[in-house]
Amino acid sequence: MIKPIILKILFACCCFLSFSCARETPTNEIPMYGNIPGTPQQKECDEELIQSTVKQFGSRKAAGEAAIQLAWEYYNNKHDPKTAMKRFNQAWLLDPSNADAYYGFGFLVAGQGKNDEAIKFYKKALELNPKHAMAMCHLALQYYKKAYQFHRKNMQKDSNQFLNEALFLYEEASQYATIGTDLGYIYYLWAVSLTTYGDYAKAWEKIKLSQRYDGRFIEPSFIPELSKFMPEPN
Repeated sequence: MIKPIILKILFACCCFLSFSCARETPTNEIPMYGNIPGTPQQKECDEELIQSTVKQFGSRKAAGEAAIQLAWEYYNNKHDPKTAMKRFNQAWLLDPSNADAYYGFGFLVAGQGKNDEAIKFYKKALELNPKHAMAMCHLALQYYKKAYQFHRKNMQKDSNQFLNEALFLYEEASQYATIGTDLGYIYYLWAVSLTTYGDYAKAWEKIKLSQRYDGRFIEPSFIPELSKFMPEPN
């Protein structure tokens, strides 16, 4: 395992990587640096980062994986999405074929309410890794949100289309997920989608699966609400 302190030192060395003070949001806090061409100085810094990390980790791919690891550390442990985005950008710069970088972009922009942009990044992650369970899961979540929006507008055809796509993706994600924590999360979101559309029996089925793998993701109010529609099966 790569020691976090090594990562912190390494990726701090180019703290101004692809940064633009003229923008309201620094480009290194925008996915893929906003697709804005860098200045000669920025390009030089990019190359320095690539060379130094390859020397440290042996390849661009390994360095990209290290940046991904650090990105999630900042997001999950330090609750710092801005720095997490910087690290996902560095991972993308080091290895543009890394599906986890695009998944990270999607996850963070979804947190900013940019759902359509998130969908594009999740799809790109799946293009690079068709078995990326969490990209499937979060793409399903975005489709579920669209389904619900159409449902509230009484546009049932569109709602059903997105719901069916979401349910299909949850099924696929559950097949490819290999970590119990991921499965607990997937089954819970799957249950929420099913409940919204009145399939309470299947929702209970997924909740029980979520509890089996990792039930900590289940909102405390969800089971009582589901019980109002259908008592918990024995």
